[in-house]
Amino acid sequence: MGIHKWIDQMSMGLAGKITKKKYFSDEAQSPSIKEWLEEAELIAFPDIDGEGNYPVAFKKENENLEGAFIVEQWLGNEYPTIIYHHGAAEGSYDFSFNRILKKGKDKIAANLIAIQALFNHNNKEFMESITRLSNYCFMLATSALMVEELVKQLRTKGSRRILVTGTSLGGVVTNIHFTYFNTADRYRPMLAGAKVGEVYITSAYAKVASEKGKSQPKNLRRALNFEEDMRGKDQENLAALMAKYDQLIQFDVQKGAYDPARITAIPYGHVTGATRFAQLREHILDGLED
Repeated sequence: MGIHKWIDQMSMGLAGKITKKKYFSDEAQSPSIKEWLEEAELIAFPDIDGEGNYPVAFKKENENLEGAFIVEQWLGNEYPTIIYHHGAAEGSYDFSFNRILKKGKDKIAANLIAIQALFNHNNKEFMESITRLSNYCFMLATSALMVEELVKQLRTKGSRRILVTGTSLGGVVTNIHFTYFNTADRYRPMLAGAKVGEVYITSAYAKVASEKGKSQPKNLRRALNFEEDMRGKDQENLAALMAKYDQLIQFDVQKGAYDPARITAIPYGHVTGATRFAQLREHILDGLED
């Protein structure tokens, strides 16, 4: 127990000291994630035509912003599809994806699609974007909208089962899509919750948040939290993986979003849990079996 908590605290303490660009240092007000879901303007979303990289564009304040989805493995419309979303500041959208799903993909009888969020071409772009709360909320909302566009396409193509998943930030996107769309067949959020604002106010991750942001907790909670909306949903098609000693996505703070029967708790922290790639893979693939 102690080592897992310590690693989370130590890593965030170090990040807080060396990070120049901190969350919400330039702006700590934004429409909520739910409001951005309604307001975000999708400019371009290509049709899936086999494996490859597909750019996606949204408009925000007269600026065109680009993300992408990557079809890593396409076996055919008759196979189930896994849609995976990366975590924050991975340096590359596929760092966790490669280790959880791409490695040994020949043993997975499913189409594999990875999402690259807006502002996530590299860490520099991500760190510059997070100084504004509106960028962060917009990113979360547009990622959920990308998931929804993919689900629509896959349904049209006749895909028989669609599973949405992701780690940390990607788990939050999974929960957003479940809460406001719930059009996929299975959801597997990992190391994530729905009280996103608390992460930047009370958790170890608050060490990389600006004083400007932390001094406006009502704004952060209003913009980022969606637990009440999520908690009211039937979660029969959702199974969450949480880390009991997580100091970022704090178990006792975040577990309220889920039906207790839908939580699997592993004995790790956030950092140590996120590197249990085989266990994360197993949690995802179990969703193709039930």
